[in-house]
Amino acid sequence: MKKVEFVRVKSELCGYGFGKGSKYGFDGVEDIIRERILQGWTYCGYVPIETRGTGDIETMSLVFQLDE
Repeated sequence: MKKVEFVRVKSELCGYGFGKGSKYGFDGVEDIIRERILQGWTYCGYVPIETRGTGDIETMSLVFQLDE
């Protein structure tokens, strides 16, 4: 049987740039994925949950799967 878990991650302001103005990032996402993989989970991708008016992703869920 497979177990599925979602880890919600919210973008954070990380600077200012030209064009759209503010720059946002998902700090710590690589660490979350690495930690889960070391625990035996498989990273399956992400699902956008909330977007900004510019179309950029505000919040996403990382999808992990584990064979039990």
